[in-house]
Order: sequence, then C-alpha cells, then structure tokens
Amino acid sequence: MEKYKQHMSWFIGGGILLILAIIVSLMNYFQSEPNMPVTSQIPQQMEPESPISTDKPNGKSRDNNERKTKLMVDVQGSVKRPGVYELKEGDRVMHAIQMAGGFMESAEIRSVNQALKITDEMIVYVAEKGEKYELQTASSKPMDENGVVVNINSADETVLQTLNGVGPAKAQSIISYREENGPFTSLEQLLEVRGIGEKTIEQWKDQISFE
Repeated sequence: MEKYKQHMSWFIGGGILLILAIIVSLMNYFQSEPNMPVTSQIPQQMEPESPISTDKPNGKSRDNNERKTKLMVDVQGSVKRPGVYELKEGDRVMHAIQMAGGFMESAEIRSVNQALKITDEMIVYVAEKGEKYELQTASSKPMDENGVVVNINSADETVLQTLNGVGPAKAQSIISYREENGPFTSLEQLLEVRGIGEKTIEQWKDQISFE
C-alpha cells in the first residue's frame, strides 16, 4: 500500500512538472510572437516619406515655369483694340495683333513683322498707310526707300550698329544710357551719350524714331 502511494506521488509530481514545463514554454512562445510583425512594419511606415519629399520641388518648378512663360506686350497704332496683352513664350507678333482685334483698314500691314517672336515688355506698333515706320526685326536697317527706321529706344546692340557711325562701343553706350535714364525723347538728348555729336544726330534725324 505504501509503495502504491509512493508511485502515485511520483506520478502526480511528474504530471505537475510536465504541466509547469508546458506553461513555461507557452509563455515564452506568446511573449516572443508579438515581436515578429514589429520588424516587418518598420519599413512599411518609412516608405511614404520618399514621395512626400519629391512633391514639393516639383510643385515649385511648375510655378516657376508658369511665371517664365507669361509675357506682357503693348500693342499700339492702327489696331482695333490697342492695349497691353498677356501672351505666352513662343507666341509671335501675329498673336498679339489678333488679341488686339486685328488690323484696322488704315493699317500698313508691312510695318510689322508678324512672324517675329514676342519678348516681355515688347511694344508692337502698327503704322498707318503712308506713315514712316520701324520694322521690328533682328536685322533692321536704317531708313531706306521703304521708309524703315530704327527705334532708338528698343533696338538691340546689333540693330543699333546699322546706324551710321555706330560700332559695338557706341551701341553699348546708348543701351547703358537707356537703362540708367529711361527712353530717349528727342535728338538733343542723344548728345548726352558719350561719342555722339551734333553731326551724328544730324545724320540720324531721318533714320531713327522714339516710339
């Protein structure tokens, strides 16, 4: 009888130890299991950061491009609706004239180069028939038999050198004076430019315009 009790105590003690071992192993398993998805979630949380950082500069570049393409052009003379119009980069003089309502019947169509690309702050002047005019081209020449004159206030260095006695240095002096003092309004004002004398402006009186 005593041996039976002894075997039963061993059996019960072994069962208790087995149960404790199972409990401990289960606790260790459940404690380690939550750590597994944590490592897999870390890169998932970091992935959205890259597209966010690239959106901002792209937006700024689009805004800068839009600012650059807006050009303001002043259309004057023999057009139906003279005024200042907003165009975009790549447009030509013909587009500016269309926005101003087109030519009037009295317009001298040859007075403008309709194929010329516009620039910001450009003045497009359409002369009337019989009026002396300035043809806005990249290679305008001084007054000839067609009555073409050079606009002293808008001509670039290349065009200015088509005037009698004007080289690169004198052309740059004219441009510098315009930038510092504004547009010329008379022949006498040209005397204030270094290198230009009375004989020079006498030659230019029929070759230049101020508008």
